[in-house]
Amino acid sequence: MKTKLLSLFLLLSIFSFGQSPINSFYGANNSAFQLLTVASSLDHSATGANQTWNFNQLIPLGTSIHTYTTPTATESSTYTGTTNVIVTASTVGSTNSTGKLFTKNVANEVSITGLTGADLIANFNTNNATLGNFPMNYGFSNNDTNVAGSFTYTTYNGTFTGSLVTTVDAHGTLTLNDTGNGAYSGNVTRLKTVLNLSLNYGFFTNIGTVTQTSYSYYDSTDGTNNPIFRSVTTAAVVPLLSINQSDTTLERFVAVLLNVPDTNLSSIWVKNPIEDSIEIKSSTSIENATVTVVDMFGKIIYRIVNEKISEDYKIPISLNKGMYLVTISNDKMSVTKKIIKN
Repeated sequence: MKTKLLSLFLLLSIFSFGQSPINSFYGANNSAFQLLTVASSLDHSATGANQTWNFNQLIPLGTSIHTYTTPTATESSTYTGTTNVIVTASTVGSTNSTGKLFTKNVANEVSITGLTGADLIANFNTNNATLGNFPMNYGFSNNDTNVAGSFTYTTYNGTFTGSLVTTVDAHGTLTLNDTGNGAYSGNVTRLKTVLNLSLNYGFFTNIGTVTQTSYSYYDSTDGTNNPIFRSVTTAAVVPLLSINQSDTTLERFVAVLLNVPDTNLSSIWVKNPIEDSIEIKSSTSIENATVTVVDMFGKIIYRIVNEKISEDYKIPISLNKGMYLVTISNDKMSVTKKIIKN
């Protein structure tokens, strides 16, 4: 129960998108990220121009997929002013979780209006948390000191006040080790956000604090507005809820899934595997196809290019029990199907 409060506040920086310039807060729809872990803490202390970050001990942990929707009538009423809802679905081992981040975009000024999860609802209904105006460039900063709203956590109801500081504070070269999707080295710009909240419960003020620091690294050559790499650390000290801990979440962008398929790809059906193969059925023949299988940790375990997929096609692979994503693409579009090996 303790970690759920932390994980929901993580949503604030899980969706902090940008690059040089930071054109939009919102990344590409249906974007897949690889969740990672590391044996020792990463060093994000370098700021300014022409910095170097070498993160070469990353270990696959799970996957996360981000999608974008318009708010329902109930959501619009509850989280006043919301224009976009960002949904994140994460899988780590056999554990699945889903959260929503509600945002308002008015003349390219983006604010947080609310977030929801399993046991936590946070509504920034008194004063939204404003990130700033997009596009953003290196040197940008914004300090919103009037963040305020209400929260519900399990059986507790209260209010919060605080601040959100947003800065584009550094650029340079980022290097990542191969975590199953190839190594990475490129020029990036970094977006940093720091959220500080003081929690109140009934007549008691400042019953605890939540402090979150996120670092999002963006490659200007990537056209998705997704960060190449992101680190989010949340520290919560709430004695009333028996919380005193700090958690870090690491994510690496993998791919954009479920693009609008062309006519041929839309007819593809992938059967849940039973024997040592994955069966793909298509009503039409697909030329020059690339077939990729990714496991629940975001690791590519099978890939073949320049394939011809006919009415009955089999991927010769033996799978362990678990969930997998099968992507079939050609030079026009791609489609991704989820399968489960029991």
